[in-house]
Amino acid sequence: MIKDICRSERCRYSDLEAKLVKDFKVQIGFRQEGPGDEIFEFKEEIYWVFKYLKMIRFIQDGPDGLICISSEGIEFLNSQLPGESKLEDIDLAGIKDYFNSFELELDPIVVSYKQLTEFADKDKVNRTLSSFYCSKDPDIQDFVRCSMDKFDDKSICRSYLILDRKNSDDENFCVLGFFALALKILRVDQSKLSRKQKKDMNLLREQEGIPSYFIAQLGKNDIFKYNFKGKYLLDEAVNIVYDCIGLLGGTIVWLEANKEADSVVKFYKDYGFIELQSELQEDGVKRMQLVKYLNRE
Repeated sequence: MIKDICRSERCRYSDLEAKLVKDFKVQIGFRQEGPGDEIFEFKEEIYWVFKYLKMIRFIQDGPDGLICISSEGIEFLNSQLPGESKLEDIDLAGIKDYFNSFELELDPIVVSYKQLTEFADKDKVNRTLSSFYCSKDPDIQDFVRCSMDKFDDKSICRSYLILDRKNSDDENFCVLGFFALALKILRVDQSKLSRKQKKDMNLLREQEGIPSYFIAQLGKNDIFKYNFKGKYLLDEAVNIVYDCIGLLGGTIVWLEANKEADSVVKFYKDYGFIELQSELQEDGVKRMQLVKYLNRE
C-alpha cells in the first residue's frame, strides 16, 4: 500500500481506495461472505491503514484535500532508496523499523466492555470492535468482533479493552489491545506434580481441581503492534486479578499457549509464568498451561 501511495504522489483518498480494492480483488481473490462484505471489509482496513500512516506522520492531507507523502516519509524513502534504486527495492523490514522507531504518542486507558457500551452508542461500539485486527490469530479477532458481547452477557468471562484517548475521534475509539478474564478450575494430576508444586498450589490430598483466575484471551491490535507493548496488557490483567484476590482470595492466575509458539511462550515465561503441564485439546492443538503464583509477589 505504501508503494501505491508513493506512486500516486498526490491523490484523493477515494481514488486510491478504489484502486487498492480493485487490485486486491484481482491479485488475491479475497472472499468472505459476499461481494458487498468483501469490499466493505477491505475498505475498513484501508481506512485504518491511512489513519495510522497519518498518526505516524508518514502521509499528510494537503490544503487542497489531496493526500501526499510527508517530509518524514520522504526522508525515510530517500534513506531506503540510495542511488539508482527503485521503489520496488524497498525492504519490508526497513518499513517495519520505521513504524517501530516512531514514538507515537498514546494515552491508554483500560475500559471494560460493559463500560464501553454504557458511554458509547451501539454503532460506535460496533465500529470500534470491527477495527481490531489480529492476523496471527483469527480466533482472537473473531472473538473481539463477534463474540465479546455474548460471553459478557452470559458471564462466561469479562472482557477489557485498552483504548487510546489521544488518537480516538467521534467515529471510532482506537483499540490498542484487549484481554478477557474468567474464573476457571485448573485441572491437575497430582501424580505428575512435584512436592514443591503441590505446596505452591496449596493442594489438598486427592484434590484434582483448583479454583483460579484464568486469562482466557489476550491480544494486541495489529494496527498499533509496533507502538504498543504486550506487557501492558499482562500488567493490567494481573492488576485486576489482584483486586479480585483481595476480595475473594486465591493465589493462582494462569493461561494457555500453543506449545509450538516459541515467541509467545517465551513472552509469558519472561513475565513470570511457569510451565505446569501440556495437553492435546479438542481442536488438535497441543497447548501449554502456564501459571503464576501471585502470593509470592
